[in-house]
Amino acid sequence: MPMEITCLTVGDLSTNCYLLTDEDTNESLIIDPGDEGDFISTTILEKRVKPKAIVFTHGHYDHCLAALELKLNFNIPIYIHPEDLFLYKKSHLSAKHFSHISIPKPPPADHFLTDNDILTFGHSQVKVLHTPGHTPGSICLFSPGTLFSGDTLFAEGIGRTDLSYSSLSDLKKSLQKISKLPTNTTIYPGHGNLSLLTNTLSYSVV
Repeated sequence: MPMEITCLTVGDLSTNCYLLTDEDTNESLIIDPGDEGDFISTTILEKRVKPKAIVFTHGHYDHCLAALELKLNFNIPIYIHPEDLFLYKKSHLSAKHFSHISIPKPPPADHFLTDNDILTFGHSQVKVLHTPGHTPGSICLFSPGTLFSGDTLFAEGIGRTDLSYSSLSDLKKSLQKISKLPTNTTIYPGHGNLSLLTNTLSYSVV
């Protein structure tokens, strides 16, 4: 089914928040609301879409700072992979430490994602791909022709693996999984520009 993709670049780290909307019903997923909850909420109201859920590609603070505001504004569930819950729960502390931003604790997650889950909104669907490496609970969201890759894959590289909970070997396996998708798939990353899927294994790890 036709989907409209709206990219809102938010926060100090220029995170790409995506509104993925089913054009038949206007039901929408909010992917990675990294900050600026007022801006995201205003856009939702102006576009008259019907948000159904907040979905995090991983638990880093720059992808989830607007969670509480959107939860309060729209009373919608929050989805995250359970292996990134430890990052999500301390996102307010990470924001304070790294960006000197003071925010309340994030609201509890409502649902945990697993590999191959299907998320339905209106007549549209996305498939969850568990792609650990950058973080243990990183996921991508796939719909034919599109992949929302979070911080697993960017236009000119892939996610960092020098963090204590990161894994280079896991990331390589995740890239192998992604490389099996059709080569005309458009990559919608967590930061930066769009790209087309190529041989992701040729990217250098940073």
